[in-house]
Amino acid sequence: MNEFFQEPLFGELYRWFGDFSSPRFQPRIDVVDDGKALRISAALPGMSREGIQTSVEAGALVIRGEKKQDKRTEEDGCYRLEHAHGAFMRRIPLPDGVDVDNIDAKFDNGLLTLVLPKTEVSTSAVRKIEIR
Repeated sequence: MNEFFQEPLFGELYRWFGDFSSPRFQPRIDVVDDGKALRISAALPGMSREGIQTSVEAGALVIRGEKKQDKRTEEDGCYRLEHAHGAFMRRIPLPDGVDVDNIDAKFDNGLLTLVLPKTEVSTSAVRKIEIR
């Protein structure tokens, strides 16, 4: 059976039809709390800055995007044309004490990095209630 999946037959099929993997795209997200800020990184290979939107909604950071890809190959008189299109959304709940008005976002070489500074947590958050 192993011989069936070896060159030349299966190699030709793989070259023309790919690995049959799912077209669904879900970017990988890393969240790091360094004490002063939350650093959120999202790997978005092959995407452009214009295809990405970020927002804060209902206490969560939301990253949305749309990925479009066209691939055309020609070999020995045969043509292969593939169109891939997909949208994604990732929602990251934010803890209390994040300054959502001063988020710094940067996109470079397929990596989206957001720095969310933390605000000082007031010690008056604990309040004694008098019982009558």
